[in-house]
Order: sequence, then structure tokens, then C-alpha cells
Amino acid sequence: MNENCLLRLGFTRSDLPLVRARVAESLFRAGVSEPVRGTFVQAALEIACNAIVHGGGSGHLVLHVTDGELLCEVTDHGPGLLGNGTAQATSTHSNPGLRLAEALTGRLKLCRGPGGQGTSATLAVRLEAVSN
Repeated sequence: MNENCLLRLGFTRSDLPLVRARVAESLFRAGVSEPVRGTFVQAALEIACNAIVHGGGSGHLVLHVTDGELLCEVTDHGPGLLGNGTAQATSTHSNPGLRLAEALTGRLKLCRGPGGQGTSATLAVRLEAVSN
């Protein structure tokens, strides 16, 4: 597996403008073209906001390239979408922010966070489709 980390960032509600700026800057440096860059930044911000609102008020974002894919993973430590251990929340249908993130990128994966706590949301796009 070939991985290139573009950004690691912990955040809270007050950091959301920084999240947007740092993701945009990282994608620009990686050569991701517009309008895909703007779309991916918006999708990343949606899952970051979701971590704030539903995941305990903070999160951690990792932006990286792995095997030709651009991935943005946001984790939180709240009760998360997967709640009390049921699979009921693996769907994005009841969450407008996650629906929008999935619509913008076409790929959104939700799973339990590290150690079974919280939620991890990952966006992905093929890199050759978005580079200058």
C-alpha cells in the first residue's frame, strides 16, 4: 500500500474555518483541480460538522492519498451514528450533512471509530479523476 498523508488535524467547533482552509490548501498542493477541489472541501467540512454536532464536539481529520485514491477520514469519540451497537445508523438517509457529503463525492463509508468508540466517516475519490 502506497500512502501519502497530506494533513492531520484535530478540531472543535471554533476550528471549522481552519478545517476548510487547511483541507483546501492541502488539496491545492496535491494538484487537485477545481471544481473537484471545492466540492471535496465542502464534503469534508460536512463530515467535520457532523462530528461536532453528533460526535461529542470534536474530531480528528486525516487527508491522505492511498493507492491512487484521495481519502478524507473524520473520526469522533461521541455516541456516533452507530449508537448503542445496532446497525441502524449505517445509512445516511436521516442525516442531511452526510447525505450531502455522499452526494458530493459519490463515496462515503461509515464505521465505528478507533477502539469501537465514536464514528469514522471516510470520503474517497480516484485521484486520476481529479488532478490537474
